[in-house]
Amino acid sequence: MTRTNGMAALIIGALAMAACGPKNNTLDSAKAIDQQEADAGYSTGRVTTAFAAEACPVLVKLDDVSGTYLIPIALEERFKQNGLHLRFKYRPSRANNGGCMKGQTAILEEVSVAKEK
Repeated sequence: MTRTNGMAALIIGALAMAACGPKNNTLDSAKAIDQQEADAGYSTGRVTTAFAAEACPVLVKLDDVSGTYLIPIALEERFKQNGLHLRFKYRPSRANNGGCMKGQTAILEEVSVAKEK
């Protein structure tokens, strides 16, 4: 191997090692907490009463899924405030949707008011 080829191989090797080195963790603590909650099965969403005229008195619009609404089954009255941001676990339900065609019926569990971002 010539001296020029050896030097080029050394430079390429050094660049490859630098590219594969440790990555800086750029997530701020709020994003890390959100990810942790997501891993534990929690979701967040905002309560809306905007579709009451369409037979949907209360819906929860999921934050992490664009345009997805849940029709909460047996949600406590204190959580049915328009604009309230909730944190919860949910599972789909085959319960009657009451004529609301805007979302999927779901049972919300471990519901609490979410911290605003």
